[in-house]
Amino acid sequence: MRLNRAIGAVASLALPLGAAAEEATVLQTVEVVGERPALVKEPTALQTEVMAEKLEDINSPEVSDALKYEPNLVVRKRYIGDRNATLSFRETHTTQTARAVVMGDGIMLSNFLGSSFNFAPRWGLMQPEEIEWIEVLYGPYSAEYSGNAMGGAVIMHGRMPEQREAQVSAGVFLQDFSAYGTEDTYFGYKTHASFGDRQGPWSYFLATDWLQNEGHPQSFGIASGSGGAPVGNPVDGAHEYPAGGYLYNSAGRSDIGESVTKIKLGYDINDRLQARMTLAYLDRNEDNLNPETYLRDADGQPVYNGEVDIDGASYKVSSQRLGESEARDLIYGAELEGALGQGWEIKSALSFYDVLEQKQRRSGTNYEEAQSNGAGTLTEDQGTGWETFDVKFAHRHDGGWMGDRVLFGYHFDRYRLDQASYNTSHWRSDDIASLSGDSEGTTRTHALFVENEWTLAPAWSMTLGARQEWWRAYDGVLARDFGADRVSAAYPERSESDLSPKASFSYRPNADWSATLSLALAYRYPTVGELYQGSIDNTGAFNASFDPDLKKEKSFAKNLTVKRHFEDASLTVSLWENDVDDAIYRQTNVFTGVTNYQNIDRVRSRGVEVVTGFKDVLTAGLDLDFNLSFTDAEIMKNSASPESQGKQFPRVPKWRANLLAGYQATEQLRFGGGVRYASDPYDSLDNSDGDRSGFGYTDSFLVFDARAVYALNEHFSVAGGVDNFTDERYYVYHPYPGRTYYAEVKWKY
Repeated sequence: MRLNRAIGAVASLALPLGAAAEEATVLQTVEVVGERPALVKEPTALQTEVMAEKLEDINSPEVSDALKYEPNLVVRKRYIGDRNATLSFRETHTTQTARAVVMGDGIMLSNFLGSSFNFAPRWGLMQPEEIEWIEVLYGPYSAEYSGNAMGGAVIMHGRMPEQREAQVSAGVFLQDFSAYGTEDTYFGYKTHASFGDRQGPWSYFLATDWLQNEGHPQSFGIASGSGGAPVGNPVDGAHEYPAGGYLYNSAGRSDIGESVTKIKLGYDINDRLQARMTLAYLDRNEDNLNPETYLRDADGQPVYNGEVDIDGASYKVSSQRLGESEARDLIYGAELEGALGQGWEIKSALSFYDVLEQKQRRSGTNYEEAQSNGAGTLTEDQGTGWETFDVKFAHRHDGGWMGDRVLFGYHFDRYRLDQASYNTSHWRSDDIASLSGDSEGTTRTHALFVENEWTLAPAWSMTLGARQEWWRAYDGVLARDFGADRVSAAYPERSESDLSPKASFSYRPNADWSATLSLALAYRYPTVGELYQGSIDNTGAFNASFDPDLKKEKSFAKNLTVKRHFEDASLTVSLWENDVDDAIYRQTNVFTGVTNYQNIDRVRSRGVEVVTGFKDVLTAGLDLDFNLSFTDAEIMKNSASPESQGKQFPRVPKWRANLLAGYQATEQLRFGGGVRYASDPYDSLDNSDGDRSGFGYTDSFLVFDARAVYALNEHFSVAGGVDNFTDERYYVYHPYPGRTYYAEVKWKY
């Protein structure tokens, strides 16, 4: 669909400015295969698209919701406004965040400062209301992207106005949630306002968004083991835990507030070359100030701390910590895209993501001391951020030894982490008592890439590519205070370079059938957090919680994709295998007892994906998109934990399936709905958790969603919906949302 738009756009640009309408009609009958933009290329593996109109069928207060029904991936979004909404493709664990590239309007949104649950993409820069389309690419088959696209890439494109436009919307959401001793209703809302226009060569887009939400509890306290001798303090209210012991409290409600202010400015240098600039500011606060306890003593009073008797055995219990966090991010970038003349095209982007302020304050685990502003901790970033630069050139030829098309370019990125943790005498007041840990480090990458296409025969084509990367890690420093002394440890610079070849072979016997076989090597270098975000002991020695000598991940990926197009339907079948040496994962070495980021010698993953789309099914106006995937991710060798060999990689379900339906019932009324399914994965490397479920584990799920949109007139519309309307209770260590209701009113001009 996007390719057809591009072809049509190029054909229209070939028209004289004063061409008559009938001349345009004549030209539209001409086949302009040679006019296809050089920057547009055929997919080399599985690739899907989410167009703006599809969002009408999805309850999507945030842009990450647009991916809910895409094949064989998951966004681990625990609640609306979750800053740790990680993205995982195919065989990747939900904490292996450095294996997915996310970009929006040319700005790198992937947070490659680390690879864990708290290094999720910064989805907040893009809002659903501004999306024009989203590309979802599977695997590292394009030389355009680094080994961080080992799982895949999500490329979001926001629109620029073609005429004056304005939009104002307000939505509310309400969640019912109950688990263990928690039963409550959580409320939130979101507002959006935007204005844009085009005047001559200039275009601009202004937007502001505000989200406020109450998140359901994410953490629960567990008293482990079989307990000790009774101490004479019996309590009620604890819940048995599957792995033994009791679950006795929760972190309580989270209060989230996030605002985004954004300006986009575009300038048409000529009718085929445009420059754009983006400036955005994110302001976020999140508080956890309402810890719950399920325990009640003999008088019915809540018990937060102390030694208690549960079912005749004694356990020591402590309160959940109170916490406050705040973040201020400034994001800015520029793009240049279009035709340069003589058949050459350019696409370049420069972006900066500056963490202006990021603080997290936490109390101790004594409830009364926390309430009275007792001692705690403070973590803050001091100069953290990243910058990226990409420039790509493309040209289509007339064949010959240079082939039909060439694409080449340069990439640069730098990620800088500077995070300090302090002990504080008053946790709310930033009264610093000592430095408990300081982690600093930088990674930098330069890369050159090239891809070239050849037509081998009328139905056969070949694309060969390569990416040469030069990676460097430096300025790795850890420090902490011991009394009046500050101890620090610095780590030597590391540099590596690798060549990643790519190849694909395509067969297209006619317009309806195509088959593409793709092969690729890719290298994923360790992040700053995996290398340096650790701590040191009182002698200044690295305590092995992180490993500055981690090896890079090496992937050998293969993919066979077969497509069949019908008049009102399409079918895509993709067979793939990804063989990864030295996979980076946080585990415990059974021989040393050390738990940190380590290299698993080899993980081999195989799978199949079936993706279908249907128009006007059974009746006019009913569209269906369905996908089904099977993944077998096996640990082939793990020297640090041999008992995991031959086992399934954790948090990777064997089966996933999604169905999204949209029905235009009348000119004014549209219905949408979906089904999401994932089978039950393991959580441990040795698969010893079996089929345990609930907090601390990852569950299977079958979730049903529904939505309806009604246009009151040309400008006003209302919408309502529900996600998880059967109120499925399922977990990815933390609980996913319960039944959530949505209501929205929108005005557009």
